[in-house]
Amino acid sequence: MIDISENDFGVMLRPVLMEDEDETYFGNVEVAVFSNLMPEIDDELHAQYMFLAYKMAAMLSFCDDNPEFDDMLNDYTSAMVEQLGDDYEDEESTKVKSKVKVASKVGNVITLDFDTVCEGEG
Repeated sequence: MIDISENDFGVMLRPVLMEDEDETYFGNVEVAVFSNLMPEIDDELHAQYMFLAYKMAAMLSFCDDNPEFDDMLNDYTSAMVEQLGDDYEDEESTKVKSKVKVASKVGNVITLDFDTVCEGEG
């Protein structure tokens, strides 16, 4: 669990359970941007941080629209994670093999459709 302070911003990814006639799977993700009350941050600085959080949230859709950039970002992220020493699955098992589609946008929540079906556990 993450300890969130009153001066924190966040980009939240929430898998969305999808159901059809044949099976149940996590094929969508909601992306939300949030901030806490932040009594010590003025409105201009707050707006700058919120814009940064929105840029992070927009990255999913941007990468879908720009596959060359997505490849460069994948390489950059893999190198960064390797440098940090974090354990993660090999690149082939973490790649999404289908196109990501923006299913809907309501307020600050973007629902994405990965059009994937998890085999076994999701």
